Amino acid sequence: MEDKTETRRVKSTRAVVVTAFVVCLVAAAAARDKPPQDIQYLIDMLKNSDVSERRDVARTLGVMGFDVATPGLIGALDDDDAKVRLLAAESLGKIGDKRAVEPLLEKLPYEEDGVKRYILGALGKIGDARALEPLVKSLNDETVPEVRASAAYGLGELGDAAATDALIRALGDENEWVRLEACGALRRLKASAAVGALSRVAEKDENEQVRRAAAKALEVISGE
Repeated sequence: MEDKTETRRVKSTRAVVVTAFVVCLVAAAAARDKPPQDIQYLIDMLKNSDVSERRDVARTLGVMGFDVATPGLIGALDDDDAKVRLLAAESLGKIGDKRAVEPLLEKLPYEEDGVKRYILGALGKIGDARALEPLVKSLNDETVPEVRASAAYGLGELGDAAATDALIRALGDENEWVRLEACGALRRLKASAAVGALSRVAEKDENEQVRRAAAKALEVISGE
């Protein structure tokens, strides 16, 4: 019993130390435009045996935003823990390094739905044209509504007008969250070709939140 108590105490103390170290690194990063010297130590912690520490580090590297972390986060896409993988994908999106595009695309077809959503968002945020077709395919073909919604969000972040037709079709999706994200994406694209479809949604959609989102998109597109 004492051994277990001591193990928990050590782990708790270690977690406090790690958290303090991470906070210091984030503060140092915020104070300048280049990564702190100790960031490599943090990147190496992505291989730590403690899953909670790997999760914290994967999240923190995205907050810091330095592309020196890209290779380590790409490696974390293979982590055994799904939470680490989705946090790594999210952080790669925040960093925006195009070296991450191909690894994210390779993982996309095989990931579980929860992680897939973050990959789609990251691909949109990175803003590389290679993501257009996979995002559109996910919007059209995925069976899980939350994944389709993430694809619509990603297309809005990508900012490619070539996604307009797919997003207009998504305004008729059976799921309100997909329709909501499609409205937001068309708003960010300022897609004038979507005015007719958005007008119908703003007037007739059964969901009030979707109607408001369509109306907002129309305001932005018209410049009002």
